[in-house]
Amino acid sequence: MTMLDTTAGYHALRNTAGAYRRGTSVLSVTGPDRTAFVSHLCAKRTEFAQPGTVTESIALSDDGTVESLILVVVEDERILLVSDQVVTIDAAAIAHELELPQVAVADVTAGFTAASVEGPQSWRAIQQLIDDEISSVLLNELRSISVPGTTAPALLARVGTTAEYGYLILVEAPSHETDALDLAVRLAGEVGGGEVDHHALHRAQAEVSHPLVPAQFDGLSLAEAGALWTLSADRDDDFRGRSVLIAARPDRRIVAVTAPGADAPDVGAPVFAGETQVGRIQVSLARAGLPDGFALAVLDTPFHVPGLTLTSHGVELLTVSRPAVDLVSWAEPIGS
Repeated sequence: MTMLDTTAGYHALRNTAGAYRRGTSVLSVTGPDRTAFVSHLCAKRTEFAQPGTVTESIALSDDGTVESLILVVVEDERILLVSDQVVTIDAAAIAHELELPQVAVADVTAGFTAASVEGPQSWRAIQQLIDDEISSVLLNELRSISVPGTTAPALLARVGTTAEYGYLILVEAPSHETDALDLAVRLAGEVGGGEVDHHALHRAQAEVSHPLVPAQFDGLSLAEAGALWTLSADRDDDFRGRSVLIAARPDRRIVAVTAPGADAPDVGAPVFAGETQVGRIQVSLARAGLPDGFALAVLDTPFHVPGLTLTSHGVELLTVSRPAVDLVSWAEPIGS
């Protein structure tokens, strides 16, 4: 199937259903100490996550730099770490440091495929994969499913990145045997959508504060990137990158900006309040056929608040709160 262009892809994510590949890295964590190991690796609490659930967490380096965004897929006997970034960890060293002898970590990326279907009609597209009513699948719930054309084990999770309804399909088979993306694209197409490119996806994600890794964090701390909510700030245990909890309040921070009637300025473009430079463009998103451009700007205090009019290379910018779009899924319940 042909990938939708950026404008059509964005329209699918916001009105019907868009499909895209997931799982650049898939790690399998097994053994009695797996829960403690994963809890140390992830910045969000995962030790209380029950089998049959999915949790999303930022993963940090030892110095607090953002490395990846991980879906923690908790099964009865293993935990899968699914990320759209390459995840490289010295599992043996971490296990030794934490005195966790009963844990095994394996890179199983080649043996899995993963894809997401997101959009107001994604529930309708996914319905055929389960026997129950799709409305019975709760947010962050994980279920075993059967995928047409294969006997390979497969999982379905209700989880998304665009604040519309969303579902993850994870198939335990190499792509040359069964590809979750092929299934996701076919299902999305049946409700008027299709495969979306990363330009459309990132625009939709940025509008609702979903972290854009790595672009949003390039040269910024977690606090400066406005993403402290991606970790559990009340943690009193030791986890990788814990130093972010004691970092000083930043003097600059990310805020969303729109460019009325124009494309957003390029990454790195200076942002001015009058004649004073107060920041720069951190991430420039596709216009995607919309009236206004959209970007993430890192601005000095006190300019990183909604409601200000700024400029960049002669383009007017308005700082806005997020979500910066009216979400169809918030108004139309599943099954309607």
